[in-house]
Amino acid sequence: MRRTKTKREDEDAIRIRQALWVEEYVLTFDKRTCIGCELCRQACPKEAITLKVEASRAVPEVDEEACSFCGLCTAFCPVNAVSMVYRNTWKGTEEEVRPILDVGGIPHFSRGMELDASLCPPGCDLCVKACPREALRVEASGVVLDRGRCLSCAHCADACPIEGAIRVTRLFEGTIEVEVEKCPPGCDLCVRACPTRSYTPLEERGVRVDSRHCIACGACLVACPHGAIDLTRLRLRSEEDGYSAVWSRAVDRLLSENARFLMHNEGSLYQLVEMLRKSRL
Repeated sequence: MRRTKTKREDEDAIRIRQALWVEEYVLTFDKRTCIGCELCRQACPKEAITLKVEASRAVPEVDEEACSFCGLCTAFCPVNAVSMVYRNTWKGTEEEVRPILDVGGIPHFSRGMELDASLCPPGCDLCVKACPREALRVEASGVVLDRGRCLSCAHCADACPIEGAIRVTRLFEGTIEVEVEKCPPGCDLCVRACPTRSYTPLEERGVRVDSRHCIACGACLVACPHGAIDLTRLRLRSEEDGYSAVWSRAVDRLLSENARFLMHNEGSLYQLVEMLRKSRL
């Protein structure tokens, strides 16, 4: 059966369509929501995604012929700027899908920020004011989380005075540093690119980065033309282990050198401890 691929692009979005008789998949990259990081590019098993500068910021460029519609990019996008829908024109149905997660071998990621609104003191909105993404709002029932906007940057957790009301698990763990001597005076590209307000300009030149609120998305790396930022991803948090070749390759590309070895040995050690615990030795 012949599959037809087409691409449409405008200033707001890129849409890749794959049609087969009465069925079709549509992969959409929303440029308005995109934060200009490179996670989708690094995760793509077909290397179908690159980055280009458009309106002074980085946005995805997609090779529709190379794209396999696996949907791995939808799983890694931290702001849900990438989505895929399946349509059956005969039945008149449409649903959002992530094919590669449904097949198996690719784990679902940690839930990120978790909010227990029942612990919130009446009238408290400190977390709402602290959130750089406007992912929290106050309603009659209390504080409500918009998970689609949340980046798990922990600004809310730092602002919250109640222990246990907010728990944050980042997708990545790692380190980030800035070589200030490489920063030209007046440059603030990383400050503008960072979606979690992790950078603060210094008085004379350069910036200070707060690793506590960095989500290791790489938007600052893409924005910085001076090579002043050193980002190291050491761990990727997920609800279970992945085992497919696609997953292994994505992890290798996303994590820094030796990080995958570290994750593998941590997992092996955990399994050994569990075996000993269950055996009651």
